[in-house]
Amino acid sequence: MVTLSQRSAQRLRPQVGHPDFLASKHTVGLPIEIWVLILREAQYDDLVPRYKWLRRYCLVCRAWQPHAQRLLFTHVFLRGSGYCKSFITAILSSGDPAHRERLQMSVRTVSMLMDHQDIYPDVLQLCPDMRELHLSMYHASFRPDVLARLAAALPRSIRALRVRTYHYTALFQLLPLFSGIEFLEIDCHGHNAPMPHPPPSPPPPWCLRELRYSNRQRGTHGPIEWALSGPGAGSRSTLEALRVECPTFDPSILSSLGICNLRSLAIPRVSTGDSLSQLNRLEEIWMTCPRYPSLTFLPLPASIRHLVLHQLSEDANYEHLISDLSTYYEQANRQLKVITYHRRCEGDIESVEDIRMLHEFCLSRNIEFRLMDPPYGFYAGERIPFEPLSPSECPRLLPLSSRRLSSQNQLASVLVNRKKPTLTQKIADTAKKAFRSPIPAVALARP
Repeated sequence: MVTLSQRSAQRLRPQVGHPDFLASKHTVGLPIEIWVLILREAQYDDLVPRYKWLRRYCLVCRAWQPHAQRLLFTHVFLRGSGYCKSFITAILSSGDPAHRERLQMSVRTVSMLMDHQDIYPDVLQLCPDMRELHLSMYHASFRPDVLARLAAALPRSIRALRVRTYHYTALFQLLPLFSGIEFLEIDCHGHNAPMPHPPPSPPPPWCLRELRYSNRQRGTHGPIEWALSGPGAGSRSTLEALRVECPTFDPSILSSLGICNLRSLAIPRVSTGDSLSQLNRLEEIWMTCPRYPSLTFLPLPASIRHLVLHQLSEDANYEHLISDLSTYYEQANRQLKVITYHRRCEGDIESVEDIRMLHEFCLSRNIEFRLMDPPYGFYAGERIPFEPLSPSECPRLLPLSSRRLSSQNQLASVLVNRKKPTLTQKIADTAKKAFRSPIPAVALARP
């Protein structure tokens, strides 16, 4: 007989969510409806779906097989035309028409790497109840026949579209096909060509609730104005959330566009000349690139309850910023409730004066302070979902990785036992950032 220690026995015990645990004798006898709920939650490992687990769930027993297969087809990721052919074959190879229909109706999200070929409309025709479509387009434009087939094959159930493209022509050909979406994300990273003026086509008559646009090139925020103009002007009254990653975006144009019901706004920064007074329903604002001396808080409307800041510049005058923030806080009748600071703390002797001053500001005014280290989105699965803002939800609840420390624990580890950087280390850190290579402090010391 083999005797195991308590630690060894615990190591051999199946983990919750693992197929061996779900098939163990301790879980026999539950109704199939309960099993479906368990499988739906057990497929995730720290916000990331494990398709290998779902494939193993399909082999446990005949009662599990159809439900596990439906979960397996909920999110379909196709890396090109070869994967599209395999997906079509998997759907059409089912001998039972009822089972085939259940698989088709189970598809909720489709992610595709798309080019100029004409197989992609065939995939969309097999997903009549799709809710989200994620596309990465590498081709310059659509052929007229492929574009016509896409228009005929798109399910009317799509409510969210995420597009990454490298050519404006293909983007402006595709977007007019989606008049029924409510959530739109456009990623134009790596696109150096200027936006065509005037645009080749007007936007569809959509009513967007959330718009996200990202392009790191200067002067490239034209698609935002395009999406809210002409037939798409109805989105000016329905838009609740706007996220812009463009270094030269001027938030003052929001007032000129007539956007009146915005509740969440993410922009690079707010400067002295910006005008946001007309956004009187704005509850949450993100400043994703506030590393400039001209950062100010005074133009913000008084309705802000949640302020999100990414890392401030090391050369910024923190006392002046805190004074500016204090003035806004008093002018806004103390409506600010939460401040979230996204910042990476890498070294034990790194200066954390910005964190300390923001924490003291919040502590003295009974404002909740949250420190995000590393910044949100660092871990896989951390992404703001395409969901409407609830009437009382501010700040918005975000899916967080289990590897992320809580805000209070992270804050304590940063502020406690933190050494003050020496002059030699400051010089070494400055040189390291300038040359993007680590330089030991001893190399800068006197011989």
